[in-house]
Amino acid sequence: AIVLVAVGLLLSTCLAVSQEASASVSAQNFNAGYIISDSKFYDSNAMTAAEVQTFLNQKVPTCHPEYDSAPSTIVCLKSYKTVTSTKAKDSYCLGYSGNQTQTAAQIIDGVARSCGVSQEVLIVLLQKENGLVTHTWPSPWRYKTAMGFGCPDTAACDSQYYGFFNQVYNAARQYKLYKANPSSYQYRVGTNSIYWNPKASCGSSTVVIKNQATAGLYNYTPYRPNQAALNAGYGEGDSCSSYGNRNFFLYYGNWFGDPTAEAGPILSNLTLVNLRNGRYYICLLYTSPSPRDSTSS
Repeated sequence: AIVLVAVGLLLSTCLAVSQEASASVSAQNFNAGYIISDSKFYDSNAMTAAEVQTFLNQKVPTCHPEYDSAPSTIVCLKSYKTVTSTKAKDSYCLGYSGNQTQTAAQIIDGVARSCGVSQEVLIVLLQKENGLVTHTWPSPWRYKTAMGFGCPDTAACDSQYYGFFNQVYNAARQYKLYKANPSSYQYRVGTNSIYWNPKASCGSSTVVIKNQATAGLYNYTPYRPNQAALNAGYGEGDSCSSYGNRNFFLYYGNWFGDPTAEAGPILSNLTLVNLRNGRYYICLLYTSPSPRDSTSS
């Protein structure tokens, strides 16, 4: 819908829309079958490299290497740089030009555009896996396994995937593999049995997965948060709790808005229009239904 708003109504009307877009989420709103919309997950134009850099700067205004016993090894994500590797174009990503020294923000943006995954999603995965976005004194090992790629719960991490760039690129590509070949992976759109925790003794539950992005999250982190985990917010639940997919939902929602909403601006840039009776602004408002209802137990 296109709404024509007079100057006198601009603040009250447009500000209300903007505030609605930035509202935070609660763990109690977590829908096991619909964690994030496909349009949000695969939106590779969600942010620019400059916007990613600004976001990282805001999350850690001051880095504190002095908190570590080896302060010379500490670099916060906003200041991190590394040399990229050459990646060939394939069916899942457009490839990557190697031997460039790039910032974390540039890599996040470049990989997002190569593999067709949202910059916002990559930021949230970095936080969910190793806390890199908000850590004020991250040790080097956090960059080595930044996305938890090649790090199963039951074995040591695979060293061939070490390194910040390798982690970000391979993780993004893996989500495109899930999307391109859904029948090759355990969790798919439809009815699934998903464990609560790596301990099989904690049991499982039935989840009706509504979309591919949510299926991908479960294939990457194959556990559903139980009620104790949801009741705890960002905190700890009980011995059968898991937190990866809960934390993805919370970080995305509190940083970028409702992850289950469809992608697209809720409020566009304001456009000034001169009309005979005075000045008006045009606010572009987009609304789309989301498949929020899910059957799960």
